[in-house]
Amino acid sequence: MALSGTSLLTALAAVPDPRHRRGRRYAAATILTFAVCAMLAGSRSLYAIAQWGRDQGSAEVRAALGITRASTPSVATLFRLFRDLDHATFEHVLAHWLADQEFPGTAIAIDGKTLRGIHGETVPGVHLVAAYAVSTGQVLGQKGGRRQETSWR
Repeated sequence: MALSGTSLLTALAAVPDPRHRRGRRYAAATILTFAVCAMLAGSRSLYAIAQWGRDQGSAEVRAALGITRASTPSVATLFRLFRDLDHATFEHVLAHWLADQEFPGTAIAIDGKTLRGIHGETVPGVHLVAAYAVSTGQVLGQKGGRRQETSWR
């Protein structure tokens, strides 16, 4: 999958839209590009992503994101798309797009942590590992999994 020189909007067009054709106001690629940009700007919830969009008053910014309307996607629109989205395909396309971008001299850092479980050891925690480009601060990939119980006695 060669995505070098391809815009994020064009790359995300490869992600299938799970919604019905009737009533669509925004293409899935447009919403996904919009959400990725909002998250890169610090948005961490659907409400924050929608608010970020409302704060982008410039027609040029909306056009660059593929938004042809005067308004940006609402929380409900974001929810409906992300609820039914093929997450594996989205992550695959996004990861390949990022991998094909030119980041000269970029160091890749790996960060891992284990989140503790709740109620002592009754509910185990989760391991999280992420790789990111140090110079740009972009997350290149992340993986999580349940912590396996071990006996140290």
